[in-house]
Amino acid sequence: MSSINQLLASYRSGQSTASEVVQVYLDKIGQSELNSFISVDRAASLATAELCDKVMSAGGTLGPLHGAPVAIKDLIDVAGMRTTMGSSQYAENVAGADAPVVQRLRNAGAVILGKTNTHQFAYGSTGDRSDFGPVRNPRNVEHVSGGSSSGSAAAVGAGLCLAALGTDTSASVRLPAAFCGVVGLKPTVGLLPSTGVFPLSPTLDHVGHLSATILDNALVLEVLCGSTSGRYAEKVGKPIAGMKIGVLGGYFADFVSNDVQASVRRAREALEAAGARVVDIEVPETQAIYENQQLILRAEAYATHRAALDEDKPYLPEVRTRLMTGADVSAADYLGALGQRHSAQSAFDAALADVDILLSPTCGVPAPRIDERETLVDGTAHPTFWLITRLTAPTNLSGHPSLSVPFGETNGLPHGMQLIGRYQDEATLYQVGAVLESANRI
Repeated sequence: MSSINQLLASYRSGQSTASEVVQVYLDKIGQSELNSFISVDRAASLATAELCDKVMSAGGTLGPLHGAPVAIKDLIDVAGMRTTMGSSQYAENVAGADAPVVQRLRNAGAVILGKTNTHQFAYGSTGDRSDFGPVRNPRNVEHVSGGSSSGSAAAVGAGLCLAALGTDTSASVRLPAAFCGVVGLKPTVGLLPSTGVFPLSPTLDHVGHLSATILDNALVLEVLCGSTSGRYAEKVGKPIAGMKIGVLGGYFADFVSNDVQASVRRAREALEAAGARVVDIEVPETQAIYENQQLILRAEAYATHRAALDEDKPYLPEVRTRLMTGADVSAADYLGALGQRHSAQSAFDAALADVDILLSPTCGVPAPRIDERETLVDGTAHPTFWLITRLTAPTNLSGHPSLSVPFGETNGLPHGMQLIGRYQDEATLYQVGAVLESANRI
């Protein structure tokens, strides 16, 4: 099944059972070469599927995710399963309870297949640095899936699950979504609880999720929010005629390849064809917003890991080097950057006062090759980590909801369009995202 609604329809019609469906997904995971999962709990998955079938047979009420196979980034606790953060330090770290976001998925009837691979401690945007090996892109296994929610994106993109949880501190849901050709949401800051989630940078961390379709993403967000109102899903497919959409220029147009620029132009044309008014717009001081976000990230990531670093616990060399850059951040600089959070929010709020949503590329290039640390933009090399996170990181500081939607490609490697909305207005992102989703299929 390619969507949650199709799956539920097949259950209601008797065409398939949860036990049959979950077995198919487990078999696909076992045959995959992407290395997207660290742990899979076959017995628990099949037991949950059997319970779903009993509810169905008894005529019980089906949850919104009844029998839907989902996966959880291995930074988020699932009771009875280990939470490793992609590190051998935590290879035997078994969680005693579900994180609240996981419990909400269970309450909605979802089947938790397992834990997905992650860039070690979520501190990397490529997804190819984990003690459990690199995650490979489902569109081309020689390329990265993006990080740090690397396994979650690859699993959804390869059809190994219908949805997956991730976390996003600079890019880590939206970037792998773009690279793997799936939908990824970083919601409004604080919308979803982070209890039971290993931190990287508490000020910037967001729990988010990935799915194959816009509608599935909206359905999952309703579950994660504990909402039964349908306020997200009901906007999918609604007309956007009369909306005003701002295409971000300036900072958001720099270091963007010609191919991705062409995709932005086609996205603009698709929105205009749907009746939206599309204008050019800029967010002043975005470079400063990015720099403050990165400084906070460095300081808080180092603080999170300082004790383990002092004890010389094992880290992959590249991750250790990145963590140690936070040791040089002074308290004054950290507090100064933290104090700019309101300014970042105000800058995006001001832009969104004139338009309904903002649009930019999610990333200026498609997925780099595994182990690539310098990436070309139309012939000029740039540091990969910097290049692929610079367009997403600003809204981790500002807190605005941001959705990556697949749109366009280069040689089979997907591009993503990033939609940025007002606080608590994820619904409008889904409404506009659905237009891009439809246009991308043509």
